[in-house]
Amino acid sequence: MLGKLFLLFTIVPLIDLLVLIPLGQEIGLIPTILLVVVTAMVGSWLGAREGRQAWKRIQEDLANARLPGDSVLDGLAVAMACALLVTPGVITDAFGLILLIPASRGPIKRFARSKFTNMLQNPDVTVIDLNQRATRWQNDDVIDITPESSENPRGTLDAH
Repeated sequence: MLGKLFLLFTIVPLIDLLVLIPLGQEIGLIPTILLVVVTAMVGSWLGAREGRQAWKRIQEDLANARLPGDSVLDGLAVAMACALLVTPGVITDAFGLILLIPASRGPIKRFARSKFTNMLQNPDVTVIDLNQRATRWQNDDVIDITPESSENPRGTLDAH
């Protein structure tokens, strides 16, 4: 997970920089800076508006005794969009604007829902022992044992 985050926070800004430099050479420094600032401002405004709507839908779902699954996914998409839009760069801005369009969230929400369902159906627990390397436990690695009976009640020490 940390490796993926490292790649996300290093590769994406580098790609954005590789796009911004030629763009700045083509249209000029000031227009490029204005483009980045204006998209961040417009994205912040749209994000706040869409975020309020998602929050309102969550509250309505809860008030009507419905689980707000779809509304929560909308809220997560809006939060991701805002994070992408305030990050300087043309590529991140494009993905952020796409996430703010409600119609474009359908495939993203289906993907997220399938990932969450998979995580719930196939839990993956990491067990870490300070003296050993991390190991992974999967559902199919169950070891069934029969405990030994003890004459001592639970919580007492054996007398030697």
